[in-house]
Amino acid sequence: MLKKVILCIDEVEAGDILAEDIFSEYRLLAKKDLVLTERIIALLKLRRVEELSVYLSSDSVRIVHDLSIQRTMEYEDIFAPLLEKNEEIDEYQVAVSNLFMSTLENVVHELRYGQILKSTQDTAYVRGIFERILTEKSRYDLLMRLKEWDEYSFVHSFDVFVLGTIFARQLGLTDIEILARGYLFHDIGKVFIPQEILSVKRKLSEDEFDIVKTHTTKGYELLIENGEADIAYLARDHHERFAGKGYPNQLCADDMSEGVQLLQIIDVYSAMTSKRVYHSGYGATDALAVLYRDRHLYNEKFMNKFVECLGIYPVNSVVLLSDNRSAQVELVYDMFPTLPKVKLLDEQTSMNLPLNYSVKIVKMIDYRANSFEEIFNLFIEQLIRNDENSLRVHFNKLIDHLHPKEIVLKIFLPAFRILRLLTREIQTDMKKYKNSILILNKLLEEQLNVLYMDYQHEQTTILVVETAVRENFFIKLVQSILYIDEIVPFFINPGDDQRITQLMEHCGVNVAYFIEEELTIDRRVRPMREGTFLYYSLSDIEELLVNLVGMSMKKFLFEEKMQERLFISLKA
Repeated sequence: MLKKVILCIDEVEAGDILAEDIFSEYRLLAKKDLVLTERIIALLKLRRVEELSVYLSSDSVRIVHDLSIQRTMEYEDIFAPLLEKNEEIDEYQVAVSNLFMSTLENVVHELRYGQILKSTQDTAYVRGIFERILTEKSRYDLLMRLKEWDEYSFVHSFDVFVLGTIFARQLGLTDIEILARGYLFHDIGKVFIPQEILSVKRKLSEDEFDIVKTHTTKGYELLIENGEADIAYLARDHHERFAGKGYPNQLCADDMSEGVQLLQIIDVYSAMTSKRVYHSGYGATDALAVLYRDRHLYNEKFMNKFVECLGIYPVNSVVLLSDNRSAQVELVYDMFPTLPKVKLLDEQTSMNLPLNYSVKIVKMIDYRANSFEEIFNLFIEQLIRNDENSLRVHFNKLIDHLHPKEIVLKIFLPAFRILRLLTREIQTDMKKYKNSILILNKLLEEQLNVLYMDYQHEQTTILVVETAVRENFFIKLVQSILYIDEIVPFFINPGDDQRITQLMEHCGVNVAYFIEEELTIDRRVRPMREGTFLYYSLSDIEELLVNLVGMSMKKFLFEEKMQERLFISLKA
């Protein structure tokens, strides 16, 4: 049995298990159930953490002083006088203050805020601005309208307000309180977007996305109607991008204020790193890497300054250290992202930045993004090792901003072909090969719904496949390719030829494709009155898929290739 105790940090030992999350100034430092190490304990001491709640075995002979016991005994003496006070309280002010504090706890933790809000003064600064903004009850009501309509949009807006306000102050921008108000209400137009679209758990259709895009202009109009004309442009322009790549007005950089350019970066970072019901959010370094990959769309000087403000530097960042040495970030630790492992460029040696910050990063110099090929190679390396958690990080980087068709063409087909070559020519362990295929199958299954939603389907293909075989990776790959060809695959079990022919007639097709693990009949072709039955083994499908690697056609024309493959088999 375990018991929970509160110990002075000097009594905590490596191997103890945290019983509660550790926060410092509203930032999450360490999560519950973490097994403490000497390094973590040392770092917590540097962060001035004085006590920890940990689990100990109930029969432990270790002598400790449980602070919770002493605290319980002293509770009444300390707090009773405060509870007896009956001072008059401004209920509205309390509501605003509670709103700030409760929402702050939802968004602020070190894994995404880094050094932002590193002091109580910073927190007090942002809180003061928030309370001054909402001095006018009409603004509070407007914010509550957003909160009640879509909780995520409200939390995201608050997050952007906090990050943007601190960053604007660091940049030395003027009229910070006006900008802060604009950041808080930048997404107010979401109140006009149907809730069923805001809560959708898949990629939006083109029509749905067109509706979502209207939140910029509708937010602009709503703010003007509510007497907030001085900030309305921030709601309208926060999705604009450099070189006219954004919406609604395809503005260029010269047409955007610095306040807007800052907001564009913060808005994307917040959206990517925030948790949603169906999406856990990117890690800070992954989100920053995506921003740097698209750096041509943003103010790159501001991006560098934002990274310095966070103190979280993505892998491949070239940085200047406080001792004037240049380095490249090699590894960012999940628990302590502001203390990465770096490679010293002059010495070509690696080091962990010290816990006492005697050497730290002081400036972002450049970002050297990995190419698609480099990330793909890392993905394949982890796939061969069957390291699903690591490869998912690379997979998410690969698919980001890829069209669904490109995901099949550039990831699944090449990955399958490489695995097959390794197995056949280098004799890779078959167990690992099968596990790799299972992992690919799982990833592909997650993409099938996106593929289905992304294409208009006007045709049907009948696939006669046993239910158990349909879970095979090759069948899933065939299914995804048919979606890209704008064809809906209709699966049916074998065994009832009459039902199959009736289905062919109903769907207006003259071919049904039978796919079996091993062919059970001698004939490959069976002419029927309503059409033709064509028979394939999984090996046939495997060969066909290998031959699709490297294609760059608009469509696969997969049915034609199925029939070509059958002709080759018949000739053989």
